[in-house]
Amino acid sequence: MGAKRPAWFRWKGIIPAALIAVVLVGGWKFFGAGLIKAAITTSGPSVVGSQVDVARLSIHFLPPSVDVRGFAIADNDDLMRNRFELGRAVIRVEVLPLFQKKVVIKTVTVADVRTGSARIVAAKFVVPDSGDSVLDDAKDFVKKVKVPVMALVPIDSLKAVVLNPRDLKAVQAAMALAQQADSARQLADNGYASLNLQPTIDSSAALVARLKDVNVRTMGIDGARKALADLRRSAAQVDSAKKRVDRLVTDTRRSMDSLQTLLGAIDDARKDDYAAARSLLRLPSFDAPDIGAALFGGATMERFQKAVHYAELARKYAPPGLLPKESKGPKRARMAGTTVHFVKQASYPRFLLRRFELNFVGGGAAGVDYAAAASDVTSDPAILGRPTLFVARRVNRAWAGDSLRVSGSLDHTRETPRDVVSAAMGGVTLPKFSIPMLPYILDAGVGAAEMRFVLEGDRLSGTWTVRSGAVIWRPDSARARSLNTMESLVARALTGINSLEVTAEIGGTLKAPTLGVRSNLDRVVAERIRAVAGEQIAAAQARLRSQVDQIVDEKSAPVKAKVAEVRAESERKLADAKARLDEEKKKLEGRLKALSAGINLPRLP
Repeated sequence: MGAKRPAWFRWKGIIPAALIAVVLVGGWKFFGAGLIKAAITTSGPSVVGSQVDVARLSIHFLPPSVDVRGFAIADNDDLMRNRFELGRAVIRVEVLPLFQKKVVIKTVTVADVRTGSARIVAAKFVVPDSGDSVLDDAKDFVKKVKVPVMALVPIDSLKAVVLNPRDLKAVQAAMALAQQADSARQLADNGYASLNLQPTIDSSAALVARLKDVNVRTMGIDGARKALADLRRSAAQVDSAKKRVDRLVTDTRRSMDSLQTLLGAIDDARKDDYAAARSLLRLPSFDAPDIGAALFGGATMERFQKAVHYAELARKYAPPGLLPKESKGPKRARMAGTTVHFVKQASYPRFLLRRFELNFVGGGAAGVDYAAAASDVTSDPAILGRPTLFVARRVNRAWAGDSLRVSGSLDHTRETPRDVVSAAMGGVTLPKFSIPMLPYILDAGVGAAEMRFVLEGDRLSGTWTVRSGAVIWRPDSARARSLNTMESLVARALTGINSLEVTAEIGGTLKAPTLGVRSNLDRVVAERIRAVAGEQIAAAQARLRSQVDQIVDEKSAPVKAKVAEVRAESERKLADAKARLDEEKKKLEGRLKALSAGINLPRLP
C-alpha cells in the first residue's frame, strides 16, 4: 500500500482557530464598544474640561466603522446646558494602522448638530485640573498684561498722598547704583595697585642718577655699551608699564561709562514712579488709549486667554518636531509611570483624521445652514508633513447679515509652530460689558465681531473688533451706589451713546504681552473728565511729580556725587601715573642724549 497523502485541510487545527477567531471578533463586537465608550466618557473631561456623554456606541466590521449616537459636551458654567451636541456620527477607519495600535480615520459623517441645547439631567461639575499646566499658563499670560484701572474720584479728593521712598523704583535704582559705584571704586583701586609702578619708577630714577655725572669718553667702549643696554632695558620697562596703564584706563573708562548709563536708568525709573504715585490717587486719565483699556481691557483679555489656551492645547496634543513625547502610563498596582512614544518618520501617526466634513441644513431654525470641514488632524504633524486646516460657517438664508465664519491652520510640522485663527461674525449677540468705574452694564445687543489671532513660536499678534448700532445701557444692581459729580456727568454722557466700536490689539510674546484698546467711547470720557476737573487733576499730577522729584533727587544726589567722585579719582590717579612714566622716559632719553654726544649711538625706541 502506498503512503497516505496529506489532507488539504487540517480540520483539527482549523476548527479551533476559527472558533477562537469568532470568539475574539464577537467579544470585540459586543464588549469593545463598551470599552471605547467608557474611555471617551472617562478621559474626555480631562481634555475638554467638562462632562462628556455618549448615549450609544457600536462597532461595524464591514466596512470598518464606529457609530456614535448622542455625543454631548456639557457646559461647565451652566450644568443644565450642552456646549456642543451631535445626534449621530459615523467614523470610518483604516484597518492596517489598527495593528500598530494607531487610528487613521478616513471620513466622519455627522448629523443633527446643536449648540447650547438644554439637558434633561444636570451634568456633573468637572473640577479644573490643578495640575493643568496649559490652563495655568493661559491664566498667567493674562496676569502679565497690565490693564489700567481708572476711577472717577470726587474733585475735592484730589489731594497729595504720602509716598514711601523705599517703594519708588528710582530710589531703589539709586541705592543699587551706590553699591555698584563702591564696587567700581574697589576694582579701580585694585587695578591701580596691581600696576606696581613704583619699582619701575625707582629703578629708572636710580639709573638716571647713577649716569648723571658720567662722561662717556672716560667709560670706554664696554662701559658705553653697558650704559646703553641699561638705558634701553629701563626704557622698555617704562614702556611696558605705560601699556598696562593704558589698558587699565580703557577698562576703567568702560566701568565708569556703565555707571553713567545706570544714572540714566534712575530717570527712566522716575517715570514709572510718576505712574505709580498717580495710581495711588486713582486719577482719571485724559489719554484715550488708557480709557479704552480701562473700559474693555478685562473683557478683551478673556477672549485672548481662550485663544492662547486652545493654541497651547493644540501644541500639547500635536507637538511639533520628532522628539519623544511622554504620556501617563497605565495604572498599575505599584506605580503608573510614564509612557514615552518615540516617533518614527516613516510610519503612521498615532492618530490621523484625514478629512472631516459637516453640512447641516436647518439646525433648529428655518433657513440656517451650517458647514464645517477639517483636514489632516493628527497627533504627529511632523510625520504627516502637512498643516491642519479647518473652517466652519453659518449662513442664514433669510437674513444676509446673520453669518459666521471661522477658519485657521495649525502648522506644527516644523520646530517653530505657527497657529492662525480668524473669525468673522455678523448678526450675533455680542457680550455684555461691565463698566469698571460706573455701576452700569453695556449691552451691545446684536452686532458684528471679528477676530484674528496668530501665535508663532512664543510671539503673538491679534486683533478683536466689536461693532454694534443698538447699544443699551442697564444699571448694574449688584454694584448700585450713589454717584459723585464727576461720575454723574460721565454716566450721562456715556448713556447717551447708542453705538459701539471697540478694537483691541495684542502683541509681544507670551512672557511679555502688550495690549492696546481703543473705542468710540474714549474721546467722550476724556473730554468730559477734562471739562469737569481738568485744572484740579493737572494740579494734583504736578504735586505728585514734585513730591516724587523731591524724594528721588534727595536720594540720588549723593549717588550721583559718588559716581562723579569715583570717576574723577580714577582718572586723576591714572593721569598722574602716565605723567610720572612720561617724565621718567623723558629723563632716560635726556641721559642717553648726553652720553652719546659726539658718538654715533642708536637712539632709544
